[in-house]
Amino acid sequence: MNLSEHCADLERNSLCYGHSQVDAGFAGDSTPADFDAPGARASVAQLKSLETSALDVESGQWGLAIMNLQANLPQSRPGPGVIILLAGDAVLGHEVDLSEIDEISEALSTVALGPAPRFSQAARIAEELGQLQKDEIALVDARTRAGDWLRLVNAGAVSWVERDHLAPLQAMESLPIVDVADPFAMKAFSFSSARGITDCDEAEPLLAIQSPETSSVNLTVNGVDIHVQSLVSFQQVHRNALSMTVHRGAATTAFGNTVLAGNTIVGILASTGDGKTAILDWSGALPVSNAELARGQRLQEAMNGLARANGWAEQDSKMTVGDFIHVVAVGDTLFALARQHDVSVADIVAANDDLSPLRLYVGDELMIPNPGSGFGGLGSARPEEPAASIPTAPETAPPDCSGLQLTSPTETAPGGKSPYYWDGIAAATGYQVYVYDHGTGSLLGSFRTGAEQTSISFSAGQLGVGGALQWEVVALAQGQPICSTGLSAPLPHR
Repeated sequence: MNLSEHCADLERNSLCYGHSQVDAGFAGDSTPADFDAPGARASVAQLKSLETSALDVESGQWGLAIMNLQANLPQSRPGPGVIILLAGDAVLGHEVDLSEIDEISEALSTVALGPAPRFSQAARIAEELGQLQKDEIALVDARTRAGDWLRLVNAGAVSWVERDHLAPLQAMESLPIVDVADPFAMKAFSFSSARGITDCDEAEPLLAIQSPETSSVNLTVNGVDIHVQSLVSFQQVHRNALSMTVHRGAATTAFGNTVLAGNTIVGILASTGDGKTAILDWSGALPVSNAELARGQRLQEAMNGLARANGWAEQDSKMTVGDFIHVVAVGDTLFALARQHDVSVADIVAANDDLSPLRLYVGDELMIPNPGSGFGGLGSARPEEPAASIPTAPETAPPDCSGLQLTSPTETAPGGKSPYYWDGIAAATGYQVYVYDHGTGSLLGSFRTGAEQTSISFSAGQLGVGGALQWEVVALAQGQPICSTGLSAPLPHR
């Protein structure tokens, strides 16, 4: 993937014809006359579809296109935006209403009226990132739909400040809205491809997305919201299944799946009746295969080649297999698990601080570090074959989830920022709250609290009058889901 040869000086919201055999469809009469050869450029603002071709073995040519998206990142942020790469026998359909896109503009300059806390998201329960001091210059370039939070972009770093803490400017009313559900070019798209089988791995059909190292982006892929932070790739592994592999960083789906680097999940596709497909559900995470591991290496090397050509920072191209959580079942032994996952017994023991190497209990969660790194037994200091000597305990009782329930609101979504309450349970060490747009299925917000906090504050203003939301609370034990309230009934916003 020699992107550096063709795609240097790639501006934001630009599409680059990276390699032979690319077809693009544009809205109206905006088709560029010269978008027909490697190195050609076009704006993504009017892009409707993009199709790249399969490998032609005789000529050694295949389709490859790259996009550098502004997304909802500030203009002042240096380096690349969100990079999307489409390759091989694959099709991308742009599903954003182009008339609704509100472009990010230059930042306004104001000052802090007093000490002003900065947060990672537009919510007081988000991570606090420090403070603005009284009379400190504040550069703001976007607002929430309710208008009560402004996005601060001082020195290119992104944080959120409550509007009341800043000196008011009339121009603040004209700032673009940046909420989870608000559109930008290529925020929502459909992806399909041939099966990921080719005569040359380097030309396999795929879609890859790389977000900036210190930022994340919310995208809607085949009807499902996905929060991406770092490098992920998609492949159609079956006519009814789409895989998502996280090569660096993490990704979270609207179904609550958080996938860490070195793992893959598979989404089940179903027809939506309009000739398109949507993801219905995801599998659990599995460590990447050798082929997926090699793909991540190739993708990062290609992205780094593009970075060098554009003067951007490169990322570490060393990929690893993700750690794997195994729930102990009757008959499991360390020796057998090490053989099953091709990993050292000593590494399993080292990765689980409270594990006795001679005793496993049914229901325990074991971290299996770096599967595929190579089997190794217990060594001479321990029994050579411990299988027969490791007993198991009776299965532990499941947690009591009967008290976990949503308490308010349960009928309508209140206007403005309002509290949302639930009843907790003793087994929980924390909670994850998900809020969805009932009409579109979009993830409007995701919040995590501690065990003692059984409420959040959320504004339904981004729905608009006549919209509706649904919300769900998932109880966590040591970060792992144990119970869910299930989705609430649709709560109309009046």
